[in-house]
Amino acid sequence: MPDARTNRLPLTAAQSGMWYAQRLDPDNPIYNGAQYLEIQGLLDPDLLEEALRRVVRETDALRTRFVEDTEGVWQMVDPDGSGTVHYIDVSHEDDPRAAAEAWMHADFRRPLDLLDDELVLFAVLETAPDRFLWYLRVHHIVLDGFSGALVTRRVAEIYTALAAGTPVPEGEFGPLAELVAADERYRASEDFAKDRAHWTTVLADRPKPPSLTAADPTMPTRLRRGTTWLSPRSTRALREAGDRAGVPWPPVVTAVLAAYLQGLGGGDDIVVGLPVTGRLGKVARATPGMVSNVLPLRLSVRPESTFDELLTQVAGSMRRVLRHQRYRYEDLRRDLGLLGGDQRLVGPQINIMMFGHGLTFGELPATPHTLNLGPVDDLSVVVHDLGEGKGLRIDFEGNPELYGENDLALHQRRFVRLMESLADAGPDRALGTVDILLPEERSRLLPPRDDTPAALPDTTLTELFEARARESAESVAVVCGAESLSYGELNARANRLARLLVGRGVGVEDRVGLVLPRSVDLVVGVLAVLKAGAVYVPVDPGYPADRVAYVWEDAGPSLVVTVAGAGAGVPAGVPLVVLDDAEVTAELAELDGADVGIRVAPEAAAYVIYTSGSTGRPKGVVVSHGNVVRLFEATHGWFGFGADDVWTLFHSFAFDFSVWELWGALLRGGRLVVVPFEVSRSPGEFLRLLVDEGVTVLNQTPSAFYQLMQADREAPDMGARLALRWVVFGGEALDVWRLTEWFDRHGDSDPVLVNMYGITETTVHVSYAALDSRIAKSGAGSVIGVGIPDLRVYVLDGGLRPVPAGVAGEMYVGGAGVARGYWNRAGLTAGRFVADPFGPAGARMYRSGDVARWTDEGVLEFVGRADDQVKVRGFRIELGEVESVLGECAGVGQAVVVVREDRPGDRRLVAYVVPEAGADVEANGLRGHVAGMLPEHMVPSAFVVLERLPLTVNGKLDREALPMPEAPVSAGGRAPRTPREEILCGLFAEILDAPRVGVDDNFFDLGGQSLLATRLLKRIHATFGVELTIRSLFEAPTPAELAGHLDDEDRGQPLDVLLPLRPHGTRPPVFCIHPAGGLSWCYSGLIKHLGQDYPVYGLQARGLDDHGEQLPSTIAEMADDYVRQIRTVQPSGPYRLVGYSAGGVIAHAMATRLEALGEETDLLGVLDTYPNQKMPPIDEQDVLADLLRWVGYDRRYLGNGPLTHERVTEVLQRLGSAMATLEGRHIEAITRIYANNSDLFNTHLPDRFGGDILLVVATLDKIDISPTPATWGPYVGGRIETREVDRQHTDLMKPGPLAEIGRILAAKLEEMDGPGPDAHGAAQ
Repeated sequence: MPDARTNRLPLTAAQSGMWYAQRLDPDNPIYNGAQYLEIQGLLDPDLLEEALRRVVRETDALRTRFVEDTEGVWQMVDPDGSGTVHYIDVSHEDDPRAAAEAWMHADFRRPLDLLDDELVLFAVLETAPDRFLWYLRVHHIVLDGFSGALVTRRVAEIYTALAAGTPVPEGEFGPLAELVAADERYRASEDFAKDRAHWTTVLADRPKPPSLTAADPTMPTRLRRGTTWLSPRSTRALREAGDRAGVPWPPVVTAVLAAYLQGLGGGDDIVVGLPVTGRLGKVARATPGMVSNVLPLRLSVRPESTFDELLTQVAGSMRRVLRHQRYRYEDLRRDLGLLGGDQRLVGPQINIMMFGHGLTFGELPATPHTLNLGPVDDLSVVVHDLGEGKGLRIDFEGNPELYGENDLALHQRRFVRLMESLADAGPDRALGTVDILLPEERSRLLPPRDDTPAALPDTTLTELFEARARESAESVAVVCGAESLSYGELNARANRLARLLVGRGVGVEDRVGLVLPRSVDLVVGVLAVLKAGAVYVPVDPGYPADRVAYVWEDAGPSLVVTVAGAGAGVPAGVPLVVLDDAEVTAELAELDGADVGIRVAPEAAAYVIYTSGSTGRPKGVVVSHGNVVRLFEATHGWFGFGADDVWTLFHSFAFDFSVWELWGALLRGGRLVVVPFEVSRSPGEFLRLLVDEGVTVLNQTPSAFYQLMQADREAPDMGARLALRWVVFGGEALDVWRLTEWFDRHGDSDPVLVNMYGITETTVHVSYAALDSRIAKSGAGSVIGVGIPDLRVYVLDGGLRPVPAGVAGEMYVGGAGVARGYWNRAGLTAGRFVADPFGPAGARMYRSGDVARWTDEGVLEFVGRADDQVKVRGFRIELGEVESVLGECAGVGQAVVVVREDRPGDRRLVAYVVPEAGADVEANGLRGHVAGMLPEHMVPSAFVVLERLPLTVNGKLDREALPMPEAPVSAGGRAPRTPREEILCGLFAEILDAPRVGVDDNFFDLGGQSLLATRLLKRIHATFGVELTIRSLFEAPTPAELAGHLDDEDRGQPLDVLLPLRPHGTRPPVFCIHPAGGLSWCYSGLIKHLGQDYPVYGLQARGLDDHGEQLPSTIAEMADDYVRQIRTVQPSGPYRLVGYSAGGVIAHAMATRLEALGEETDLLGVLDTYPNQKMPPIDEQDVLADLLRWVGYDRRYLGNGPLTHERVTEVLQRLGSAMATLEGRHIEAITRIYANNSDLFNTHLPDRFGGDILLVVATLDKIDISPTPATWGPYVGGRIETREVDRQHTDLMKPGPLAEIGRILAAKLEEMDGPGPDAHGAAQ
């Protein structure tokens, strides 16, 4: 163990984290810890200074300075240091206390240079003759908070002894060197590995960290503090709650924070930060220094749980995490891949101060005050236990970029209210029933209590339409292409069809199916069913057959109205009325066109519209006449629709937005333009229709309107002729910021754009928000405004409690628009249409499944579907957040992000983008923009550019029709320069499922993400034996760059004699000797098949890169040279040698030379090589053909003409081979080396090797006169083991045969050494 008094010491892991944090942000003073003790009475400053100096001499950490050299950062303890004490008298100031605090704030808010500045400062400030402030400022790299308390207590102890004139008690502080050594021992121990395994398991599927703000935190330069107190009575009651549950005090306070975060939208799965000492054992707890840590405390906080249950859970969780408290927070973030993008792991911290109170200096009482506890990026709740009967002091220390003074004050008031409520709650009270809101917040967020049940209008759709038809009989009611009907004609046709339906047995509240194309007949059909007293069930002819079949089965219609060719799938036995059938046409012509006169109550059902279900089964929503009528009455004050308005029926009548379109026109005497399906899918044609028909009221899903905006942008003259008064959005979430360009062209009021959030189950619309350019440019979310006056809109948490403004919760809707329920689904109805706890007795509300929040101004913002918060690779992601960032990219008109799982288990984000007119967008630019704005896990794996987004028949985005992204394609570029780069290119392609990856292709640009990155790093580790981190891949995302990270010092040059193919591993290396041409690159394909514990080196001929280098004159000379080379890596045996072709004979010669030197060769692998054979002469053409053969390319594809270096290089580059980098001079060198080796080989007489050989025999080219394994007999003293492969000799270095040889060698090595950690995987 180093002596800290004379030697330099390494930093503890905690200090290293602090060092790098400060060096990354050198001007940030947030890492300065500062506190003071207020001492009341006649203090003796000289005695205090003496006490301080003694403590400095006792405490290594207080005398520590830091140095940096080429080997790193060190700390050194000054053996003679005694510290400096500043004395400052401010008692003469007008406000001495304020002057003292100003001096202290100025000091600790000054950034410190860790190498040159004074890291520890003591000061005594006199504010009055009987009032002193002892101030301690110390950088956190020197002391943590626990150490500060140790020092403070020791100073008080020494002062007290000096003041009393008694002997000073012996100091018990341990040496800093022991603290450092203990830290090093831990990080090298099995406990470290166990702790790492524990944390990665616990946090594998961690939730997004909770926060009380929507903004992303960054490290501030200072903190904003708010202070409040909990009364002694409530404190005592909380303690009693802990005693009742059998848990100590810290879990009680921690449980309150967890409950607070859950109640404010943090979810049921919460991770809070828990600062801990990081000290286990007596010595560590008695040694000042920096080892403190922050632990992620993961808790399940459910509204139905009681406080006692939560206390028990928190106490157990704290006990478990404290067993693993030495594993560093920084290490955890690295392990979990959170360093890229500086992502958070925990939410707000809870810091429970259990020490520092009750100190005295002699007889003088001292009160501690913390000025800065250290870095906090979001929020820290600091709870000071003031002692028995004195209550709690609660400091909220927040990032001022995230929390204003009012924010902190509001949180503190709520937090204390929750503490008081939990203190008074009984043991069985559910957390979800404990209110967090302040009374004034509750009254603002909930509508006034009204005990009068919601009343429906005393009329029906039929009665209102018939009244309008009498008043406006000659006015045009409906238009579709060239066909139009007046109100009188429409009413008469509907009456005739109603009579026909009644005549065929349709009665009140019978369900009648409508399968009709967009036409005048569609409107007639809807009216006719209602006039018959029945309920219409619309089915779009374009729906998939299985959906249509399900609707018919579920709805059980008594009759179906259709036209020829549209009624497919209607069950046998269900009567059909085919409107264009000649007999039906004739029958209708004979019927009376006067009103039928069937009356139903407003509560009677008008339609059953089927919406998609989460289980995949559509569910039919039953909506009454009164539900629809009140919708138009309640919104009349906003719109004032009248007979002059022209509406489009743009949407499928099976989508409830059509209810608003159809009845908005017909109940007010307006004109309804039925939009043909083809026109609805052609934005340009639809724009022309709007102009030609003079449409004044347009209703659009955002997806459809974004396309219309593009058409308007491309045809500004046409857009200028629009007569629109209103554009109403509904059906899906609106990105308000996308409307900026529309407002720029059309202004704020011509037309007025209105966002109306809606739900089928609450009758089309719920809210109203008039939009303007200011809102669009503000970057606000999807503003959905205020509730329709006769509805009650709530934003609630999981316990049905209202959540505060700014906090996301689930939206519930009560009031007159709530539908009857789901047809034939009583259980589902009971689960979604629930009792309204805030409405009159018996009232119901609908649970929407949508997430929203109130603004401070009382306006609703849509956040997303509860199930839009998708989970990919353990991360919860808001797709809308990614879409918003994409939409900001230059040239992007529309953007949608979805989760795809095109390969089982591989869930990825995929972005689909429609460019603006004339814009050219490409994936790399989009990826770069998004990666600069969002953390890595939120960057889509693929970007697909589309001409337009596909829409469903309802005009919503058709997610099922979005195409699967193509496999990532290499950008091309230069070929690998080394075998290592070539192997990496292959691993990239394997993991990315790409046909080929170039050496300069970016992993993330080709669709890589953290899960695939982890797989890639595992494959790299298995192949090269090198442990890289995710950060390595971020820093070096191409094969060329990553190759440099594998082993900077051992990489070597690709034509060196000793070529490190994989220099890392714990077992004896395998040396692969070149064939006659001198290159050993061909062995690179062997690496992935051998265990990762085996280093692999290639031996290459001299003269490959230096034409003047002398070549060996004998095989023995060559063997001696190669033996010297391998002994620089492995000084002693046993050795493992493998050689192909001529390399086998050279390997045998090396083994005999090693044997003569007294060294053992326990593996001599000879790949289809035999002694005393003659090598044929070759020329440059043969060398070029060999290069192609080694990469598995048949040279016959290049024709019968001579090969050229340029042509072969082109092929090798296309195939991603490193051999494409060989120049013409290298080909000449290989030819020269081959010729020399041929001469040596033909005259070589082998010596006898006393060991065994493993001979791999290629069987396909052997004939009767071919050499056999027995040919080796005279030259081998041991066994000759043979393994056969059904290949030709010249093919053995191709990828396929090399894999077989790899498995043979791996099995042999496992037989010799036993299985390695990856032996089975390597051999498969």
